[in-house]
Amino acid sequence: MQPRIDSNLAIQGEPDEWVHSACLLCSNGCGLDIAVKDGRIVGVRGQASHPVNFGHLGPKGEHAWVANHSKRRGTTPMIRRRKGEPLQPASWAEAMDFFVERFRDAWAQGHNNLACYNSGQLTIEELYTLGKLWRGGLQSANIDGNTRLCTATSATGLMANFGTDGPVASYADIDQAELLCLYGHNVAEVQTVLWERMLASKQKNGGRIIVADPRKSPTVRQGADLHLQLAPGTNVALMNGIIHLLIRKDWIDHDFIDEHTVGFAEMEAMVRDYPPERVAKICAIPQADLETAAEWIGTTERFVSTVLQGFYQSVEATASSSLVNSVHLLRGAIGKPGAGPLLMAGQPSAMCNREAGAGGSYPAYRNPHNEAQMRDLAALWNLDYDHFRHEVPVDIMSMMEAAERGEIEFMWVIGTNPLVSLPDQNRSERIMRKLFMVVQDPFIDAETVDLADIYFPAAMWGEKTGCITNADRSVNLLLQAVEPPGEARSDFDIVVEVARRLGFTDRDGAPLIPFTDPRQAFEEWGKVSQGRPCDYSGMSYELILEMGAVRWPCNAQHPRGCERLYEDLNFGTDIDYCETYGHDLLSGAPRTRTDYERIDPKGKAFLRPVQWRRQPNPVSEDYPFTLITGRVVYHFRRDHLYDRQREQADGGGGSSRCSHHGQAAGRSAGQGPSATRGCDRVRCCAAMGAGSAR
Repeated sequence: MQPRIDSNLAIQGEPDEWVHSACLLCSNGCGLDIAVKDGRIVGVRGQASHPVNFGHLGPKGEHAWVANHSKRRGTTPMIRRRKGEPLQPASWAEAMDFFVERFRDAWAQGHNNLACYNSGQLTIEELYTLGKLWRGGLQSANIDGNTRLCTATSATGLMANFGTDGPVASYADIDQAELLCLYGHNVAEVQTVLWERMLASKQKNGGRIIVADPRKSPTVRQGADLHLQLAPGTNVALMNGIIHLLIRKDWIDHDFIDEHTVGFAEMEAMVRDYPPERVAKICAIPQADLETAAEWIGTTERFVSTVLQGFYQSVEATASSSLVNSVHLLRGAIGKPGAGPLLMAGQPSAMCNREAGAGGSYPAYRNPHNEAQMRDLAALWNLDYDHFRHEVPVDIMSMMEAAERGEIEFMWVIGTNPLVSLPDQNRSERIMRKLFMVVQDPFIDAETVDLADIYFPAAMWGEKTGCITNADRSVNLLLQAVEPPGEARSDFDIVVEVARRLGFTDRDGAPLIPFTDPRQAFEEWGKVSQGRPCDYSGMSYELILEMGAVRWPCNAQHPRGCERLYEDLNFGTDIDYCETYGHDLLSGAPRTRTDYERIDPKGKAFLRPVQWRRQPNPVSEDYPFTLITGRVVYHFRRDHLYDRQREQADGGGGSSRCSHHGQAAGRSAGQGPSATRGCDRVRCCAAMGAGSAR
């Protein structure tokens, strides 16, 4: 992909300063600079030297900053003393006192009487601090992130084969691939800059693209050489059919399988039941298309597979995603340039949530069932291991069910809007109305705020400093460009003050959260992650600024980061290193350490065979349609748009340039930004503002 500086400015001339940052909307993690004029964000430009986007920006990245100027931003804390009364403005001291009072009341009934539900849009520093407070201070399992509803399958799919979380390949491998397999991944709309990179790779390498998707998406129309338009709910059958053909045609690497995997005999036996004629019928695709896909995969040495929501938000999600990994293991197409699976994340710091332990994992992919790993964590946090409760993480739906039974009374919601996003909205509302709700969000009109007993106004992108990890392990640094509005504070500052007021200490009586700024938190995180898969121990703010982005692991062995995992073909499955002992992919039943000892792969990867099952609610005469999820490139609410006319009236002045649509109107890839031509801003760029924070 050729360097190109995309920009979108609301002023004429140069801003007062450009501040280093990255886009916080999709998981691509594009590097950009924030334009600041008179203490306000007035635009962005891409960073031409950034290793992820080379200066390119998608329409969301170009326009997301307008949300910082929304008139719906929360600017002061608010409290509701009694249910049914309106929220009333309060000082931070009053709101924090009320928080601590009600937190302690709930805590008196047990540490699992409280729950925390947070966001994949926080920084690694914020998520690590929150995870340390909850898991090390309160020592509760009731903490999860909204990544549970988005790309938790990425983590479970990776753990199923490799023992630990962590995307295997990187964008550098996409550049070298001769075949791209996109499973449920509508790249042209959800990651527009990555799509440009894929198309550039295809052109450079004379490559091909396979898209598996029930819809004829823009990705299919713009770049697919083969479209597997499979029926919803048949992903596992499709993957089993591909594996059947790979084995039958002997398009597999026998030496690699023997030396580096376990489970081949079981896999071979399982897929015998998936000949192409049966799979074509199940998936409702031409048999010839299935056979072509298998041939391309089986005869191409350098191929990368990406996976996103079409596989994740579907029945048997983990199973189908794991089978994509198994295809690469059968081919030996992993751990080398231009080859590997890339199970994507949806948000740019969903990876941070998984790494830091503020969601469905413990910090740095530690296994809560492994005593040695938990002793190590307790020592790093200076906690007495004999009194350190390390419990199996609880997901948000289980927390909601517990709250419905009256087992949870206090819920702290940070940077997400569960009243809108959780399944069964009416039930979710009934449950949350029973709870004491603390909602921490940049926007006062977020629907869940209506249920809040305490509202904390939070800073958002551009108003705080911290790091985010994108979908290929690239860590970006976001520097604070402007002050948050009114009395809003960063999530980091809020969590640090909560920890101080609650009096959480280590075993020597020192504050459990000893740091006071994000840099200090990042340095402690580097020590906590050392020796684990997501090793940050060699990373610093200075190194990230120098390189633009740094992929973990970054340590003594990889002082400038690592393009791909498992180059030494030593997978993370050792019994005392793995993040999990695994689950049955169909029933969800967990394996114990004893179960794992019987298999102990000692660094080999798992081939995980699984049968396809019919979806639980098939179409019928009475219910003839299956509704599936999908995303479009323009999908944020227009009512959070920055009002440019009002900005001009306030003295901002100037004109707006939309380089994305300028390009669409005729700019070539090598040119700089140009004025918009033919861009219907209301139709095309309207709806871009909400979501840049969360």
